[in-house]
Amino acid sequence: MKIEILYQDQDIVVINKPAGLIVNEADTVVGDTIQSWFKTNFLAKTDLTNDQHWRSLVPADFDATFGQPEDVFELRQGLVHRLDKQTSGVLLLALNPGALVNLLYQFKQHLTEKKYLCLAHGKFTVAKDRIILPMGRSKQNPTKFAIRQDGRLAITDYQVKSFYPSLNLEKMSLLFNQDEEMSLADFKKKSKNYQGFSLLECWPKTGRTHQIRVHLSAIQHPLVGDRTYVGKKRSKLDPMWCPRHFLHAEQLKFTHPRTQAPMDISAHLSPDLTKVLTYLQEE
Repeated sequence: MKIEILYQDQDIVVINKPAGLIVNEADTVVGDTIQSWFKTNFLAKTDLTNDQHWRSLVPADFDATFGQPEDVFELRQGLVHRLDKQTSGVLLLALNPGALVNLLYQFKQHLTEKKYLCLAHGKFTVAKDRIILPMGRSKQNPTKFAIRQDGRLAITDYQVKSFYPSLNLEKMSLLFNQDEEMSLADFKKKSKNYQGFSLLECWPKTGRTHQIRVHLSAIQHPLVGDRTYVGKKRSKLDPMWCPRHFLHAEQLKFTHPRTQAPMDISAHLSPDLTKVLTYLQEE
């Protein structure tokens, strides 16, 4: 796998995760993952026998309820956080137990800042706002998440950058030359139900699974290309021009576990989503 490394030193590796790859290994996962790539290319070459190299990085108030730093590292294999399979962007990995538990502490204490770039359906009546809606697993479908009053607190800030009232069907015409399921004429007719598209930045203040996707869907602005939360009609149209849900982890801010220097790392938008933006008609 060719994965872009955004930053690397003796304690951490930051990558621009490509879409289509699952982050963590599991019994149900077949094929390569970010975790398997990281183990092969980094952890297999790292000497962890000398704990003096990383022991000083462990927070003073480290809670060993769930094991010592070595145990946590063995369990997570360097994974500090996760991104959904079809989400691209900044992903942070740790090379030793001290760096890992230090960064996990930062995430738990909300000392990090994550910014995502999103393309959502519709025009927002409020250009900048905060979404506070509790989340939990859907009772109807346990593979999905939903807004639930008995769920966990979830907070997302957002700000709209641009609004596009329609699609540029002339630029999209080439997409239908070899399509057998839907002609350009059929797409034009059905796409009249679109009500424009908003490019926005989101800052999740909590780290719930599918948080941005569920929150935007809950306020009637689901992500373009999100087949799980976008609804039946849009789930058939969106894939014609957007290959996956439009969600990119654009920026991550945190404190370096060893130097205590503020880190601010960004990942450029992937080519597939950059192409999607060319299909949007500006006002």
